[in-house]
Amino acid sequence: RRGVCGTAPSARYQHTAAFVDCRLHVVGGALGGGRLVDKDAELATLCTNAGTWAVSGDGGEGDDGGRQGDASVTARCRHAMAVCKGCMFVYGGLRGGVLLDDLLAGTDAKAETNEAGTLGIVGKASSPAWRAWQLARGGELPPEQMDIGAGMNAYGKGEGSPSTPDDPAVNAGVKSGGRPPPRPGSHTSTPGTEVRLHNRAVVVAAAADSGDHFGGLVRQLSIDQFENEARRVSMGTPSAQHSAQLSSPASASGSTPIMQRVRSMGGVHKAVLQHLLKPRGWEPPSDRSFILSAESISDLCDKAEAIFQDEKSVLQVRAPVKIFGDLHGQFVDLMRLFAEYGSPSTAGDINYIDYLFLGDYVDRGNHSLETLCLLLALKIEHPNNVHLIRGNHEASDINALFGFRTECVERLGEEQGIWVWQRFNQVFNWLPLAASIEGKILCMHGGIGRCISKVEQIEAVVRPVTMEGGGQLLMDLLWSDPTDNDGIEGLQPNARGPGLVTFGPDRVRDFCSNNNLSMLVRAHECVMDGFERFAQGHLITVFSATNYCGTANNAGAILVVGRDLLVVPKLIHPLPPTIKPGAESPGDEGGLLDDMWMSRINEERPPTPPRQRGGGNSARVAGAGSLAFF
Repeated sequence: RRGVCGTAPSARYQHTAAFVDCRLHVVGGALGGGRLVDKDAELATLCTNAGTWAVSGDGGEGDDGGRQGDASVTARCRHAMAVCKGCMFVYGGLRGGVLLDDLLAGTDAKAETNEAGTLGIVGKASSPAWRAWQLARGGELPPEQMDIGAGMNAYGKGEGSPSTPDDPAVNAGVKSGGRPPPRPGSHTSTPGTEVRLHNRAVVVAAAADSGDHFGGLVRQLSIDQFENEARRVSMGTPSAQHSAQLSSPASASGSTPIMQRVRSMGGVHKAVLQHLLKPRGWEPPSDRSFILSAESISDLCDKAEAIFQDEKSVLQVRAPVKIFGDLHGQFVDLMRLFAEYGSPSTAGDINYIDYLFLGDYVDRGNHSLETLCLLLALKIEHPNNVHLIRGNHEASDINALFGFRTECVERLGEEQGIWVWQRFNQVFNWLPLAASIEGKILCMHGGIGRCISKVEQIEAVVRPVTMEGGGQLLMDLLWSDPTDNDGIEGLQPNARGPGLVTFGPDRVRDFCSNNNLSMLVRAHECVMDGFERFAQGHLITVFSATNYCGTANNAGAILVVGRDLLVVPKLIHPLPPTIKPGAESPGDEGGLLDDMWMSRINEERPPTPPRQRGGGNSARVAGAGSLAFF
């Protein structure tokens, strides 16, 4: 039917468009929130001569009527489309959570008249209508060319859509919407690639309450422009510039294990995702209530714990992957990072990239329950593509002091709050301890300390394990830090507490060499630019919570590791303070800032200041005898 002149029939994204002569054909697309374009607007055509749009909701002219149940064959997004000699071909894409593998073909019946009309879909490549169309276009074709859908894939496809190979293992991976496994003998990593840090970082400007028109502006800045980030690799002198290109040992001989994308069935975690995974729409509860009961949290913990029990102490993770540093209950920052750089959902980018979180999910911030429950729900929903490892605050003796237990009690009640806090800490004892990305990048929360020289030492740790049971190795892994800069080598005392150390660039280089690694990535320290290089770029610290504890005014960052092992930092800056109605300025006693619930914890136990503040390690000695410096 004819549409309004000059007006597209439906807003959409993740669609395809192609010209046939003067006519632009638009196929499929999404509306956001996991919804596809309405059926009557899946196929839209713009005649540029007439300036008129037209849409078709009949689903095409195939022998199957163009529909499968309630869905049109053209209902899809993220598909491919090409035009060849006036013929249009549509291949693959997503429909809901299902990865499609069918081929549609068609012609523009009204192309010669230049009238408004729509794409006439002939049907799937294996259908009788496709064969009839082939005959009409050019006569009989050899049998092996009659079914292009089968010829494009060595597995061979049936007539169903989505079509899948017969192998059950491959079938599970494809139907789940994930990356299909490679053929036998293939390698998942790109040969000859080396790990390197990109020379530019992506920065999103914070939107101010005053109506700043530059809010949300995305820029790319050279990493040499950051005032604090390069301090460690420049021997403590911010002005010195160093290259971040790394020499990588020869690529590993073995291929990376395949991780198929598997989605779980319904349950409590589905409700958590529905209520909390709202990157641009989440609002904190005004009464500090929580969406789950203790019973529901128990069910969430049971399912997540069962997954952690099946994982090894050192995870094997494929690239591409996003790496998140400390979150510390700052749920708003997690939502901001999801909103700006992609979220782990079907409507987001979970089908194309993994997510790795480096620990310290709780304490300090106001919304540890939201942060932790959402991450556990994501782990249950995407068990092979969302990865959680342990931080030093995932321990009962620490999170009893720094806010998590207090939050559980105040939001769930005394009895249930204590029980939930204990149950979460049982889950923490099962968390993996490190992650290896393509065998080239080792990620942990803290560092290598004094006693870790081989990755096999971490792999040998038997879980569940408490901090006391993990001994010096677990203390080093979760608590140690790099020295103040590349000029300080060896092992030095750590102002965090007795028995803890800082390790120099020589330790990093030796560890990478002994384990055929190119880089270490860790969290644990608040760094002003959200990320910071050390050991001439062989170690990167990443911290994702902005304005840590409301005082540091630091940026937050994630690291995006591409398939070619190129590491790109992506930053968000702190939001301006939100003033309650009636307050004239943030400093007024009557204008308390939002999210001040944890201020008393931070006053009693001040956080470790960022390294760049006050001269590094020596600046923290003043109160080193207290737990404030954990």
